[in-house]
Amino acid sequence: MGSTTICGLALALLVLAGSAVTAAEADGAALAWTRIGPGGGGWIQSVAWDPHAPETLYVGCDVGGFYVSTDSGRHYEIRNAGLRNFFVECIAVHPRDRNTILLGTEGGIFRSTNQGQTWQWQRQGFPEVARYGCSAPVACIAFDPQQPDTVFAGIGRPRWGKDGKGQILRSPDGGRSWRDVATGQLPADAIVSDLKVKPDDGRIILAATSRGVFRSADGGGSWASANQGLPHTAAQELAFAPSAPATVYLSLATTARDPEPWNGGVFCSQDAGLTWEARCGDLPTRIARRDQSPYMASNLKEIAVDPRDPLTLYVGNQSWVAAGVWKSTDGGRQWARSTRHSGADTNFDYGWIRDWGPAVECMAICPARPDRLVFGTSGHLFLSDDAGTTWKQRYCEELPDGRFTGTGLEVTCAHDLVQDPRRPARLYLCYADIGLLLSEDGGKSFRRRNEGMKYRGNTFTVAIDPTTPDTLWATTGQWESNQGDVCRSTDGGGSWQVVGRPETGLPVGQTRHLVLDPRSPPDARRLLVTSKGNGLYESVDGGLAWRSLCGDLPGAVCSQPVGLLLDPADGRHLLLAAGGSVAKGAGLYETRDGGTTWRRVSADLNVGEIQCLAAGAGDVGTLYLGVRELYDRAVTPNVMRPGGVFASRDGGASWQRLLDHPFVSALAASPRDRQTVYAGTTDHPYHDDYRAEGILKTSDGGQTWTHENTGLSLPQIAFLRISPHDPAILYAGSSGNSIFSGRDPAAAPPP
Repeated sequence: MGSTTICGLALALLVLAGSAVTAAEADGAALAWTRIGPGGGGWIQSVAWDPHAPETLYVGCDVGGFYVSTDSGRHYEIRNAGLRNFFVECIAVHPRDRNTILLGTEGGIFRSTNQGQTWQWQRQGFPEVARYGCSAPVACIAFDPQQPDTVFAGIGRPRWGKDGKGQILRSPDGGRSWRDVATGQLPADAIVSDLKVKPDDGRIILAATSRGVFRSADGGGSWASANQGLPHTAAQELAFAPSAPATVYLSLATTARDPEPWNGGVFCSQDAGLTWEARCGDLPTRIARRDQSPYMASNLKEIAVDPRDPLTLYVGNQSWVAAGVWKSTDGGRQWARSTRHSGADTNFDYGWIRDWGPAVECMAICPARPDRLVFGTSGHLFLSDDAGTTWKQRYCEELPDGRFTGTGLEVTCAHDLVQDPRRPARLYLCYADIGLLLSEDGGKSFRRRNEGMKYRGNTFTVAIDPTTPDTLWATTGQWESNQGDVCRSTDGGGSWQVVGRPETGLPVGQTRHLVLDPRSPPDARRLLVTSKGNGLYESVDGGLAWRSLCGDLPGAVCSQPVGLLLDPADGRHLLLAAGGSVAKGAGLYETRDGGTTWRRVSADLNVGEIQCLAAGAGDVGTLYLGVRELYDRAVTPNVMRPGGVFASRDGGASWQRLLDHPFVSALAASPRDRQTVYAGTTDHPYHDDYRAEGILKTSDGGQTWTHENTGLSLPQIAFLRISPHDPAILYAGSSGNSIFSGRDPAAAPPP
């Protein structure tokens, strides 16, 4: 990402003291990270088999990058070196050279010549890299099987239904350089969701787009509409039958809403895409109401054809209510359900994630072993070795006693990790989508711990009673909408009761920050929690009743709390950080009377949007802010406010910028060494190049910083934690590759 250029006005308004603003320059070698996690739990966007090695499987995630298994999904390695965009929409393996792989991402094409060990961004022929958008997101890639140096790529973001440009690119050199060959021939807003080249004739190419099927008969030089026989033009996926190359199948999205008749399904062409006929047989045809998600309708999208038999094909249903794979052995005239994941006749090994069904998001058949299929969902990966007769999960290892452990397919986004203060091997892991997990062996194996929670799928953080560690509080909610509450457990997380809710005084809102006052009576614990949109709340009876501590805080501060600290020396002294524009009141506030009156302690600090707040060793006199740069439209003229790490050594009276960086998302200060601070960086995945810089460390109070990323497969950091038992042990949560543990040999040892 590099350092950020700050406009003169913002720089002039910074309150600086001591050392100068410093950007990270060196690579450190002290910290080495090891990934821990339960496996699965995140969106599997793409899958592909090595055409020559039936045991080698490639997987792409929407935020976690690229994964490789060389044993048919039993174990995985993450290979993200060189990627600048981690939304892997599609994977294409060279038909003759198994070392060459192309990835289509929302940031364009990445190419590897060593099976993904390293990646090169191929931008020749692409538009200029966009800072605030996706300039040419690649949805599909197709090699010409006969002349594989010729490759085609389609532009658009089909999962989101946006960014269609009516573009198909062609490369004459195996993906190194590209040229648009379809602009002006396809509708300007067409999203190209799939491309296929006729197996025996590279002149014929089919494109499935949001505006219908288009066909080229001259190797991509010209394109014409090819929708004869289709009821509408919301085309999705294509699959040629290799053993009968004129036969091709197409999936059509369901556009109908109740009471309209269902209009999706599978269509077949026997003249290489010139004409189509329905092959829907007895496929499920559920219609969604107009007020329901499209996932409530039957939507048959992914298609795979047996390379030995043009009449044997599989189709995947994305529907939540009819999730799974269907199989036909007569060219789609009749269908039978292949995946039976519930009931007495189940043929399915589900794994530990049972909260949602196997809605098919991607699917692939193994060219070298056609009875082997794999499909991915929004949280699982499943494999069949017997042509769909039975299915096995391939995202975790389940142990006989009900525990489970990850096998490398870590695709989760982590919110927090909390270590038991009395039992070091006991870890509580807080995630988006999969909720709360417990590990009793330091992260080697896991159990789910969300029984009784209203929001089972999302836990923000946990507080552990310091004298009765089986008594816990957890903040849970929705990560994509402003809902949340507080739950309490008295059996180590085995069961939960919702205690923080509107009836008890805590309004609905994301409850991302939770602090327990360790000096409060054991039978009447004092808890502090932030509620997005509502501010700061307190309970003095272990969470049974709540009251607002917002006092005279501005409403803008209450709407977006991003950090909370309790002074260990004075329970009435609290610090609350608020995100947003500083021109609208965002910043750092403190109260010294338990929440009746507040004052802004960062009034003179001109920064971007605060992301996190941390205290130095021992007290809250030393404070750190992690900040994202912000183009502030709340002032005229608009101004770019800087990001990075900002420090105060006097309780907020004055501030110093320690690190110049556009997006610092997490902070951890050593509890024993006032000079050591760790900073986690990230970026939003909404533009071409969103690779952050991972984790940075200073050992000299911010004068110099080093990158500490050895073993870190994803640089998007969501949180940092230092072990309460050993300051050399750190935990880092990522937005896509689960959680990492590391040991810093330079850290001050415990007493």
